Amino acid sequence: MEKQLRLPIGQKYSQDWHKYNLAKTNEKRLFVELLRDLAKIIPEPKYQFGRPTIPLKDLFFCAGLKLYTGYSGRKAMSDIKSAKEACYISKAPHYNTLTEFLGCSATYDLLLKLLTISAMPLRKLEDKYSLDSSGFGSYQYERWQKAKWKTKRGFRNYLKGHIVIGTRTNIICSCEVTPGNFSDVRQAPPLILKAGANFDIKELSADKAYSGKLVHRIINSIGAIPYIPFKHSSKEPSKDSPEIWNKMFLHFRNNQEEFMEHYHKRSNVETTFGMIKVRLGEFLKCKDYHSQRSELIMKFICHNICCLIQEMYEHGIKINFDKCNKMYVDQKVPDELKTRDASSPQILSSKDLSVK
Repeated sequence: MEKQLRLPIGQKYSQDWHKYNLAKTNEKRLFVELLRDLAKIIPEPKYQFGRPTIPLKDLFFCAGLKLYTGYSGRKAMSDIKSAKEACYISKAPHYNTLTEFLGCSATYDLLLKLLTISAMPLRKLEDKYSLDSSGFGSYQYERWQKAKWKTKRGFRNYLKGHIVIGTRTNIICSCEVTPGNFSDVRQAPPLILKAGANFDIKELSADKAYSGKLVHRIINSIGAIPYIPFKHSSKEPSKDSPEIWNKMFLHFRNNQEEFMEHYHKRSNVETTFGMIKVRLGEFLKCKDYHSQRSELIMKFICHNICCLIQEMYEHGIKINFDKCNKMYVDQKVPDELKTRDASSPQILSSKDLSVK
């Protein structure tokens, strides 16, 4: 069992409680303002004909407000109408319109971009990142662990969120949402490349599920050092193996304590998932699969905004989403590194999930 790092006896966790209290007591007010600022960078399609549609900015704002409050679409209508009276939005959409917005396939791609942009204000605070995934139940009366391990008959499926986070602020830099039976390691290459295009990654840690030669090569290609423990079945360094694989294998074997000091930053990604599930819930309320994917991305965006508010008080960070939008790089992932089609859930065999 891997050793867990602990603070020395007598040493307390350093936290400026005055700044923390200010961030939490002002969070809801600042959340609405930052959500509105992030919505402003969304381009609106040109009106052609027919009945005027609800602006995308308003739909995005209302979806984020609904998930932040934790209410259903019907109960969230009071907050949405209050937001219209405060001029945060121009129109108050019907709750069914919000569901249709989340269910649109184009919404998912839009939210992925907005997620990365929402994390970019903290790019100067981060240089060490971590990668992992966790499940979110698609049925609120049954935990996703039961669905995964099949401890109860008649279970429903769950979705899995794959994320790359900054270990200092717990900000989510890139993500992908797939059905729960999709392999973790196959989602890693595009996640790493997308994060590396917009963030300066010096180190990237992950657990043994990502211990593969391809993952090591991709992390090395963006100028980062991979801190991924090797499995007992891993072969000794050879001429056929990538150079970065051989170097990290020897470092892992000969400098175990130093390696683990870097690797245990990975525990912060577990903290990130815990923050999201406690604050925003671990179950998805939408019924359609496409809506559930967008709903989970919206939860990640809400989490990022909360992290931004905390760092505004901790480090005096100034938020400018327009500037981040201009700096954003849309990483084109090579076809051979793209994940399998996650547009619809499908059951995979054990052979499909095996990683060589």
